[in-house]
Amino acid sequence: MATLWSKISAALPREEDEFPLQFGDTVDSSVVEMLKRCRRQLYGDAAAAAAARRALDAQVVVDVAWEKLNTGTWRHVDKEWRRVYSCGCLFKAAALCRGDPSADEVQQAVRTCDMGLLMGAAIMDDVLQVIVRILQAEVRKPTESEEEREHADVKRMKTEIPRVPVVNEETAIPRVTCPSLESFRTNYLLPLKPVVLEGTIGHWPALNQHPWSRGRDDRKGRGQTKEAGFDVNASAKLTVRLKEM
Repeated sequence: MATLWSKISAALPREEDEFPLQFGDTVDSSVVEMLKRCRRQLYGDAAAAAAARRALDAQVVVDVAWEKLNTGTWRHVDKEWRRVYSCGCLFKAAALCRGDPSADEVQQAVRTCDMGLLMGAAIMDDVLQVIVRILQAEVRKPTESEEEREHADVKRMKTEIPRVPVVNEETAIPRVTCPSLESFRTNYLLPLKPVVLEGTIGHWPALNQHPWSRGRDDRKGRGQTKEAGFDVNASAKLTVRLKEM
């Protein structure tokens, strides 16, 4: 991520004096002074000792502005404080990404910019939107080890034999052959338990003794009907009238 800061700094004003920090009278002068200090640090020393100070000062601005944003109703929040909050988020994200940031620091910078876009106001032609796009592109960029692992996973998926799913006998739907009406009613219908019924039409004459075929049905002509009688559990006889297509 050595070039990340160069991309972010390219989106910022080139000189410190070009970074605007003009606010109305509603913003305390002490907060404006803290913002100016953050601006000097942004364009100042990049040493590790200064990095901790930059992050701390930026967090102070964010916290003060956050209190103002959450005092009273949202419609009564002064827009100047929303701009202060956006500036604080910008300074904090810049402090996190200065030098050689870790992946966690980049993720934190993305969240900080998102909060600035959500709760703050647009500053410097919506520079937070530009920075968050740079950070998101950096987050999505895979490392060499991740690319190698991804290729290995794809290759393994292509070569592996699909596994047969293992069915847990305790949760599998039971299969029952020709249950009696009472057994079906007691064990499955009333408890609302699923069941697979097998062999329930094995005695049907149309299935075994004189099976139907499409060719035979077509010769009978349209509009004719057939009747097939069969017993269900030897206790009831149903007559099914099938109308040919």
